[in-house]
Amino acid sequence: MKPYHLLFPLLVFLGGCSFGPSSSVIKMAYEAGFAADDVVMSQYFFGWMMMAILAGGLLVSSAVRKKTTAPKPPRIKNIIGIAAVGVSLALVSTCYMFALQTVPAHIAVILLFQYTWIGIIIDAVYSRKLPQISILTSLLILIAGTLLAAGVGAGAEHLDPTGVLFGLGSALFYAVYIFLLGKVDVEIHPITRSFFILSIALIFLICVFSPAYFTSGVLADGIWKYGVLIGILGCAIPSFFFAIGTPKISAGAATILSSSELPAGIICSVLILAEAVSPQQWAGVVLLFFGIAFPYLWEWAANRRRISA
Repeated sequence: MKPYHLLFPLLVFLGGCSFGPSSSVIKMAYEAGFAADDVVMSQYFFGWMMMAILAGGLLVSSAVRKKTTAPKPPRIKNIIGIAAVGVSLALVSTCYMFALQTVPAHIAVILLFQYTWIGIIIDAVYSRKLPQISILTSLLILIAGTLLAAGVGAGAEHLDPTGVLFGLGSALFYAVYIFLLGKVDVEIHPITRSFFILSIALIFLICVFSPAYFTSGVLADGIWKYGVLIGILGCAIPSFFFAIGTPKISAGAATILSSSELPAGIICSVLILAEAVSPQQWAGVVLLFFGIAFPYLWEWAANRRRISA
């Protein structure tokens, strides 16, 4: 693999890592007394504002440089696809928020991480071919790492079926989001595409939670301090990086690379929130990073064997 080609997997990996600190900031917002729906709305509202500023800057830059081709909006035939990407993204956060209200946090994480195998199945059905051995091996490593990192013990827990369904729903919609992001209207500028995707997501969330967020006074109460951070880390950066990287790699690889969210989240919970992490969970973090890197280590080893032959 050429060094330049590593840029696109790296952006998807960093986009997943960006979710790590956002999870810690969300916990801080909950501890400050803010409701879950207000936190989700803040995440997407301030993320949308950031992308709106970047999109506006892109237009101004094009005008100043007198470019003959200004940044284009999505094509008419792809508007439904862009809308599907935005709604899928919003549904990830919505389902995950509802899941957290009825199941333990570590169980919600495990349920969300089912998107890894769901995404690989979606890619296999779409491409009509079985995943590569390296991808399947990486998936097994990730599942094992997820169980360790989430601190799952041997004892069975009584789980609310509704919470489990919402958790699995968040996994399904995240897999759909990653898949569609690499397929829909990939020719337009990543900033423009991210802006329209987040616009659709924000409109959908306003319809779900009502516009009361903007009139209830929660912004004046200080939620903006958390909203700015989680909007940048949990919306703007991942959306932008994914928009650049996912069209250039396979959906299976994008699914694997974006799973960097969990180990990054655990590391940030230690650094930011001073949470205790067991040796078992650290082992899971190491295993997750190995699972993410495995397909590329496999390819590197195969290339070395071909050169040596």
